[in-house]
Amino acid sequence: MSRFITFTSFLLLLILIPFSSNAQQLYISTELGLGIGNSLDTDASDNDFGTLCDQHLNPEGDSHFDPGVCSYETSVWNNSFDGSTGVIAGVALGVSTDLGARIEAEYFYFGSQYDTTSSVVGGGQDIADKADQELVRSDERIGAVNINSLFVNVYYDLPVSGQLRPYVGGGVGFGMAELEFDAVWARNINPDVITTADDAEYLGSGNEEQDRQALHQRIAGVTSTASHTLEDTVFGYQAIVGVDYMLTESASIGVKGRWVKYAKFSGGDVWDQLRGHEPNNGPGTNTVEYTIETEDLSAFGVSLVMKYAF
Repeated sequence: MSRFITFTSFLLLLILIPFSSNAQQLYISTELGLGIGNSLDTDASDNDFGTLCDQHLNPEGDSHFDPGVCSYETSVWNNSFDGSTGVIAGVALGVSTDLGARIEAEYFYFGSQYDTTSSVVGGGQDIADKADQELVRSDERIGAVNINSLFVNVYYDLPVSGQLRPYVGGGVGFGMAELEFDAVWARNINPDVITTADDAEYLGSGNEEQDRQALHQRIAGVTSTASHTLEDTVFGYQAIVGVDYMLTESASIGVKGRWVKYAKFSGGDVWDQLRGHEPNNGPGTNTVEYTIETEDLSAFGVSLVMKYAF
């Protein structure tokens, strides 16, 4: 965080230096307000095998059951989470220029505690089969969402008389986003209702019914879990409206409204636990990783702004 703030401060100065020669007035502003984070629709995937290809649970799969061709095929699923309110805080350095506009470099923070849990709502056929044959719980949670952003904004002050100074503007920039993600995928604890191996061709020479029951017993009650803070740097743009009330020739207090939209967030990590064991499918297999994506990372905000011109 400290490196980001240092880097941001350097960029604020670097961005404004080219406009200093045309500057009519230099100002600094601070703001604090309420932000409303958009609801999030997530698309997720991982590089897992099917349960029958899990050598930890089915070590004799090649000799007792034919699970088909076990290859790394991406599993996909999706989910939806409600929006949340949070905090917007920021600081900006700007200049009014002979070009008829104000140019501003802005750092702002948006943080919201979504704390929303939702069961997986859809996905590929493999996920649907898993839900029908094994799972009693497939819950995912979005916790805190924090975004530290650096934007360059352009404003136009509307020509009105008096102490009120309305304005409109917009900007582009980027945000360093963090999203807390948790997941619990739990299998039924009753092996008698698990049907994972029922359709698999039996290749063994022993007691087929006992072998199928033994596999179901090993599957019963196992869980896959994840709990990580995912990170991504995302491009963003925003639209802004506001009004300042001039307290003196140099100081003002005002209200600012903004809508900010970010590009697709994509972050991932390794499952903490996969079907009750380490996140792989047996000796010599790859570590199983997941990815979470959302295109809905956006927020509305209303802030109280204090501004001082030099």
